[in-house]
Amino acid sequence: MNLLAIDCSNQNLSVALATPQGIHSQHHSVKQGHSDHALAAIHQLLSDNGVSLAQLDAILFGQGPGAFTGLRIAAGIAMGLATAAGLPVIGIPTLDAIARSLPQGSGLAVIDARMGEVYAAHYLHGQCHGEISVVKAEQVQLDGITAVAGDAVNLLPPHDLPACHVVPQASDYIALYRENPARYPASMSAELLYVRNKIALTASEQREQKRG
Repeated sequence: MNLLAIDCSNQNLSVALATPQGIHSQHHSVKQGHSDHALAAIHQLLSDNGVSLAQLDAILFGQGPGAFTGLRIAAGIAMGLATAAGLPVIGIPTLDAIARSLPQGSGLAVIDARMGEVYAAHYLHGQCHGEISVVKAEQVQLDGITAVAGDAVNLLPPHDLPACHVVPQASDYIALYRENPARYPASMSAELLYVRNKIALTASEQREQKRG
């Protein structure tokens, strides 16, 4: 099975191609211009490994939560390529990828949501338990938590828990899908997992945050 995966959920760009010969990936720091860089990286991956778009079985993408613009870029690229080749798209939550770094897949996965907040979800053996929440970083409850992972671990209240600073990577999506494809059903559309609709602080909220 040939799988292409894309992640633009933060300031990194990650793309990966899985073939019977293995997984080939690229991971770059990209503050802007994800779209142009992603298309070039995808073209290179396919070309270097002799795989055409038509030879893919599906396209995976990080559906969120994460940076709004990046999520839309990844979904748009996935949908555009999938439509051109008649392929299904598979959205995978970014926090599921983070949870792969938790011991035995259990603990708290967190992603920086900006504006002093984090996206957080509890995981047990790789499965999300409860809802994904967006909460002020300093208000995250760590009672009963055995470990934390993500790109926002340094924003959490002081703790002595095992912590792993990681970001979602496209190769994680491929691994997750291969481990349990039934958990991530294919679709003909690219749905996003925003969690919140607010993407910026108002001027008064910015002033209040600076005072704090």
